[in-house]
Amino acid sequence: MSNPVQRITSTLIQALVLSCISFSGLSDEAGLYDLAPPGSAFLRIINLQKNSPEEMITLRIEGKPLSTDSYCSASRFIYLPPGDYGKEINGLLWKGSLEPDQAYSLLVADKSVSLVKDYRADDSRRGMLVVYNFSNRPYLNLHAGALARPVLTNIPQGASAARGINPLKSAFSVVDSAGPESNERKNLAVTQAMIFQPGVLSTLFICSAEEGLFTRWADKVGGR
Repeated sequence: MSNPVQRITSTLIQALVLSCISFSGLSDEAGLYDLAPPGSAFLRIINLQKNSPEEMITLRIEGKPLSTDSYCSASRFIYLPPGDYGKEINGLLWKGSLEPDQAYSLLVADKSVSLVKDYRADDSRRGMLVVYNFSNRPYLNLHAGALARPVLTNIPQGASAARGINPLKSAFSVVDSAGPESNERKNLAVTQAMIFQPGVLSTLFICSAEEGLFTRWADKVGGR
């Protein structure tokens, strides 16, 4: 049995690690908004290329790099002057307009590129949980546990949902939903645990592959 000094030391080390993780995430997010001139727009790219799941996406906009990992991952957000933009991405031409003080995600699929308005964490006391349903399921729920009450319900395929969340560490269950008019539910997957931080956006992607449905948290600044 470990002595009390060892137990106290271990507890202090764990608390220090968690506080460092939280401070790092907050400083990343705060740094992005602190550096951005007033009225900036914020942009990231999300890799939805199923036909080449191991291929990364890398591009530059206004001299700023954007890079994703493999399928079902995202780049960090960058800030840009609002206005009209155009870019060729993997042979696909994208044109779009970014408005001041808004966040966007550029969805890069196998045969299309589309711009969607994203979310920002505006509450300095709470985090923001965002969930994208990129799976092959028409509707999905997110629960704090397999038997717990839902956190977000009936997220349509190809769409997203969001809510504020208190600072805590939590994993979630992804539950199949037959739609708003049905009570039928089936547990499909469990996410990795996430440490939610005040004023920080955390984005969960739910995707489908040949092996089935899986989940992935976005990278820093866009989440975890």
